[in-house]
Amino acid sequence: MPTLFRFLMILGVIAGVIAGSLYVLAEYFQPEPKEISKALRNVKGRLDDTTASTPSPDADAAVPADSADGTGRRAQ
Repeated sequence: MPTLFRFLMILGVIAGVIAGSLYVLAEYFQPEPKEISKALRNVKGRLDDTTASTPSPDADAAVPADSADGTGRRAQ
């Protein structure tokens, strides 16, 4: 029985040291933010002519035809 108790105590101390070191690393050290860029092989970039600020050609199609005031809601 003393051997089992000694083994469990050693495991508990090791687990406590690991948990304590993880806590210290998480609380007191912040990673330095930096930009990461990695080139992709066999991928060719293509610029798209339409952007979020450029309206699409079918922008008027977004409003339903049954809307009289252009808000998209039906008159009641």
